[in-house]
Amino acid sequence: MAFVELEHGEWINPAFIKEIYKRNPGDTVWEALMNHGEATPITDADRIQILKTAGFVKIKKEKNDE
Repeated sequence: MAFVELEHGEWINPAFIKEIYKRNPGDTVWEALMNHGEATPITDADRIQILKTAGFVKIKKEKNDE
């Protein structure tokens, strides 16, 4: 199990996330709905980190220009 540290210091396990959504389309706050029914507020940076950890977004390797 891989855990992701959220910006506010809490930890979340991507395996237990059922859905990631915004309550209002114009809002900047996302929520992660857990499989036990509780929703956790997350930031956009948290959302990206969760998706990368879960393997949905490929992590780009940076080239060293030196």
